[in-house]
Amino acid sequence: MEDKRIQNIRPKLTECLKTLNFQDIISEKKKIAINLDNIYQNGLIEFMEYLEEDPISGLDLLKDCYCDAYYAMKNEKPDIVITVKNLPEKFNKSEKNKLMTIEDIKSSTLGKLIEFEGIVVVATKIKSALKKASYICTSCGEKKNTDIENPFEMSFEPVCPKCAQNMMIIEEESKYIDFQEIKVQEPLDIMDDPEEPPKYISVFLEHSPGIFCGRVKVTGIPIKSQKNKKIPIYDIYIKGIHCDVIEDKIEANLTVEDIKKIEKVGRRVNVVDILSERLIPEIKGYEVVKKAIFLQQIKGVKKGNKRADSHILLITDPGIGKSVMLRKIAEIPGNLYGSVTTASGVGLTAAVVREKTEIGDDTWVIKPGLLVKANKGTACIDELTVNKDLQSFVLEAMESQTIHISKGGINAKLPSECAIIAACNPRWGRFDPNVSIPEQINIPAPMLSRFDLIFPIKDEADRLKDKDIAKHIINVHRAYLNKEISENMKLDHIIIDDVLIDRDFVIKYITYAKQKSPIISKEAEELLTEFYLNMRKGSVQITARQLEAAIRVAEAHAKAKLKEVVEEEDASEAINIITESLKEIAYDPETGQFDVDKISGVSRKDRNIMMNVYDIIKSFAENSETGLALKEDILESGKSKGVSEENMLSSIKKLIKNGDIDEPKTGKYRII
Repeated sequence: MEDKRIQNIRPKLTECLKTLNFQDIISEKKKIAINLDNIYQNGLIEFMEYLEEDPISGLDLLKDCYCDAYYAMKNEKPDIVITVKNLPEKFNKSEKNKLMTIEDIKSSTLGKLIEFEGIVVVATKIKSALKKASYICTSCGEKKNTDIENPFEMSFEPVCPKCAQNMMIIEEESKYIDFQEIKVQEPLDIMDDPEEPPKYISVFLEHSPGIFCGRVKVTGIPIKSQKNKKIPIYDIYIKGIHCDVIEDKIEANLTVEDIKKIEKVGRRVNVVDILSERLIPEIKGYEVVKKAIFLQQIKGVKKGNKRADSHILLITDPGIGKSVMLRKIAEIPGNLYGSVTTASGVGLTAAVVREKTEIGDDTWVIKPGLLVKANKGTACIDELTVNKDLQSFVLEAMESQTIHISKGGINAKLPSECAIIAACNPRWGRFDPNVSIPEQINIPAPMLSRFDLIFPIKDEADRLKDKDIAKHIINVHRAYLNKEISENMKLDHIIIDDVLIDRDFVIKYITYAKQKSPIISKEAEELLTEFYLNMRKGSVQITARQLEAAIRVAEAHAKAKLKEVVEEEDASEAINIITESLKEIAYDPETGQFDVDKISGVSRKDRNIMMNVYDIIKSFAENSETGLALKEDILESGKSKGVSEENMLSSIKKLIKNGDIDEPKTGKYRII
């Protein structure tokens, strides 16, 4: 017999479910997640209190009431899985009277229903877990049924209560569920002290659809496990009832007052210049680079499969401060920083490795990398180098913003919808504008072409400029120890139109501006079209990729000025930023034009020379008894056509590298 409390709750809860979950009840779904906050808001406080006291019984009651509601509306019993989500704040507070986090999961939370956010750092493939076991004794025929709530507290070698013999499972009478183990890390943005190592916890997720990455909200019950039976010490895990993948971008809590201040500052003509400078005040100069990075954080407008994220590459001479730039950007909620080498490059994308899990088996698991963890934010990659094995994954992540994984029985498509700001040093210490970019950095040409903006940041001697930078660096050091100097330098904040502009304000401004979706005006369209056509006069100078990049930057600029329309000034600013980038990496001083092929390492001029050299080698090889062309003959023929020996030798090296020719004997070449 049910006690009076349950008898009182049951009819109210059943009627509530009929109203709130009408569409779910009449649908054919096999899994329904009940929104507990809706139940609480509809006055079922007594049920929520009962659920808080005894989650297992409360969840059983919820399922019974759902089945009653289903039967009343469809006149049949459902075969359905019921889970819960969105635990009301009142019932999900920590001892500190704040929303529950991984850090708050302690002994006091054992057996309680809780909800918390985390970032997936390890995920196993889907497995089958025994949920309801039916056993039979092979000696005496005694049967035994067992519901498995906590697998760590169960014995799976049951003994017959009558004859003490081992019992055998009856497969057709037992019930299995889809099961997955995921390990989640506490997000930095909700940690009390982001400088501390992040906390982790393992979640055993029942009825899992297969979750391999992202920021998740887990609803579950903390359970304990004793690994060493001789010592009364227990590890805490989560029995996962429900898990939702949520947006990885972190929305700032904008008040009405915040929005008023943002819109007030947004009316200033030079608001982009002001805020881009406040984003990285420690670094002096490089205004165009700072502006590009600021607009990158706001993003363009997402449209179908067109990416809204801009990718930026900084090629910097040593000592410029690239790491400072990247670390400051990584401090924005949702962004992540990583320093990558060729050896650890797999940390960029995702790895499938064998690992011993908490349930004790050695299995294949997915470990999401930086580009997956930074989904919806910005991946700040320092010391970028990419090996050949990793290149295909990174290309896919940059262009389609997904990463496909297929290994060890795991077949998953991981989202990597993030902007990338990467930095690297030139191979020989200083950037040389006369040498192609692929020859100076260890990044392959196909990947280079996916960057919207590439800025070489050079350390050039200039007495007046160097004096200003030296004073700025010294004052930055002094400012950390002297508040008056910090205020004079305006390092921490400035005041514009009676609004305090500090780092927190800039982050809130970015968050607010991101929500805009301006449409390109006719005037902006004409300006962008004219830019594209002018840059392609005569022969191909730029490609549609540069036009797409300009559109994204123009949209971001309009959003930064809180507009609903991309106007001519936004398009003009985008063109200026794109042009400034191309000046450094794609300008051909001989023709006075831009040639984006220089980025890939083979400019149009170099390609013409290579084609001539190839034809010369082919002609000599075909007319030779050995099928080989002599180096002396090739150089002499090139000289007669006005090509210098230096350019000829350079072209021969590139043809060998591309696999068009080879050198079977020293100074002798053949066509492949």
